[in-house]
Amino acid sequence: MVLQTEQTERLRKALHIDITDGIILAVMRQGRRQENDTKETMEAWMERHVFVYASTPKVLETMKKEFSVSSLLREYKHGKRFLVYRCHLVNRDMMLVDKVTIYLFENTVTGHVEAQMFIEDITQEYLDNVTNEVLYQKDYKLLSLISLDREIINFRSCHLEDIDIKKRKNIPYKKAAELVCGHHIHPNDRERFLSKTNLTFLRKTMEEKGMHSFAAQTTDKLTERYTYYWFDKSENMLLLVADDMTKELETDPLTGLPNRAGFLRQVGEILRKQSDAQYAILFFNIQRFKAINDLFGYEKGDRILKKIVDALEKSFLKPLVTARMEADRFVAFVDTANLKLDQMNQLLHYSYHDGKTDIELHGRCGIYYVPKQCTLSVSDMCDRAKLAKNYISNQYVQPYSIYDESMKMEYDDNSRVMINLEQAIEKNEFCVYYQPVYDAKTEEIVSAEALVRWIPDKKNPVLPGRFIPVLENSGHITKLDTFVNRTVREMIRKRKQEGKKVLPVAVNLSRMDLMDKDIMGRIWENVNDKKIPVSMFHYELTESAYADITESGSKFLTGLQKKGAKILIDDFGSGISSFSTVRDYEFDIIKLDMGFVQKIGTSKKTDNILIALIDLAHSLDMKVIAEGVETKEQTEFLKKNGCDYFQGFYYAKPMSQDEFEAMLDREL
Repeated sequence: MVLQTEQTERLRKALHIDITDGIILAVMRQGRRQENDTKETMEAWMERHVFVYASTPKVLETMKKEFSVSSLLREYKHGKRFLVYRCHLVNRDMMLVDKVTIYLFENTVTGHVEAQMFIEDITQEYLDNVTNEVLYQKDYKLLSLISLDREIINFRSCHLEDIDIKKRKNIPYKKAAELVCGHHIHPNDRERFLSKTNLTFLRKTMEEKGMHSFAAQTTDKLTERYTYYWFDKSENMLLLVADDMTKELETDPLTGLPNRAGFLRQVGEILRKQSDAQYAILFFNIQRFKAINDLFGYEKGDRILKKIVDALEKSFLKPLVTARMEADRFVAFVDTANLKLDQMNQLLHYSYHDGKTDIELHGRCGIYYVPKQCTLSVSDMCDRAKLAKNYISNQYVQPYSIYDESMKMEYDDNSRVMINLEQAIEKNEFCVYYQPVYDAKTEEIVSAEALVRWIPDKKNPVLPGRFIPVLENSGHITKLDTFVNRTVREMIRKRKQEGKKVLPVAVNLSRMDLMDKDIMGRIWENVNDKKIPVSMFHYELTESAYADITESGSKFLTGLQKKGAKILIDDFGSGISSFSTVRDYEFDIIKLDMGFVQKIGTSKKTDNILIALIDLAHSLDMKVIAEGVETKEQTEFLKKNGCDYFQGFYYAKPMSQDEFEAMLDREL
């Protein structure tokens, strides 16, 4: 059964009825009045022309009651003169909807109650009204019927402002899809839109799933959802609706604030208006909020977040837009006239009390002042505010930081280091350099330290101080340490095989290496390699590496020492826990921090501290290497006070592997 929508005969019948006697006086057909000479009763006429087409027994029962003589006379008696009924009928499998309009009046000659009855086909109108009632609860942007067999589309309603589509006219489906795509859909989504609306794809998807839905971004950067339903599967008819789901997608479900996408769009719209106001973007996060969730549960954590949001929105900032980016991270778009930096400390300290729990919360904030005629996207502005937050040095003194371009330059440099690391290793841009270590008494080379240099193609070298800290902080240092360790081992193995002179070479290990089972496993294999004497393996660690050392890392170092490898502590004296480090761990050699060496002779206190450190090391059965030896005076002082080894420019600068091997060959 299909819904009849043709309108070729809207006015089906018009009747003149004597209600009092219950007879048909005349029938109007095709504009001509025909008297009812047979005096056919109203009930009989309605039975033949209306009741027989009732769609269900219940509809038939209702119609007989509404159109009975007694019911109409009762309505007239109660003062009703104008009656309207809707009848659902079926004729030859076509579903029809008729509107029956009745005007009641008194014949002044006979005194009888008479009526004019008009029976009108409102199937089309009914279809539109019902569709509106059902579907327009959500302000649909588009409503159309599609015939898969005829490949046509009929737009019942269209609110796409940027295109002109004829409504209630059959047009080729493909042409309509291309029109909507070309004028209404964002260029980034057009290819996908055409593939999702393709008729072949639609037929297959509808047969398999019974429904098809997808989202697309418009030229106004709103998000619309297009959904296809079966309207009449027997006739291969689809119903297509499109609704604006922008707000749905751009709202954070917990706080009701805009999410990241909503913030970007709303702030973008404000900035496009080119107001004279000055704006700033503030990026917030709550310190250690994960601990709040872990201790008190996510339900309480969510309540706290809502309270903080409420406090932020009601604050002196008077945010134009506030959004939750993720987790405990928020952004606010404010007029700089309301940005009072002297009140930020108070804003970023929040106390939560609920009768059972007292929690003190501290926030951090990065601030990006939006310049006039700014060409950055709102997303880039947010990134800069977030970056500024990472430069807060003491959050309890000043829990906010203001963005400047040097932050971005440093961040970009750091990012390039991490991104280019593996490629640089593959392209042999990293080179191992060797700085010899000399015996203080004989002044002969006794070992070396392996250092690393980054020399990009046809570019100036990247200083270690530029990339080593970045790799350590990111955890990528293990890849570089693995490369250095492998290079040094291969050099020693090759020279040993060729019968050439070999010396121990110290390789630096970071704190991350002592947490990485893979690199510890490879080092352990090297130490057990019978082709290389274990005495050739020296490993240097800084005090900071010991600060975070795990139990497995400590056992690993102890195992290396038992095998015969030497463990060195680097930069001794530069940290605040130097003495506890040598107290708690075993070392073979201490490397004095070059800061002490370079200040030799500047004060009696400095000299005495250095002498005491050398004596302390010897009393603990450890040898001492002085780093950064650059002058004859430093050398003589260190020799006089019992330093064991020297390393520094006074004797040799770091050199390439070829230069180092040539030096060893000359030593034979």
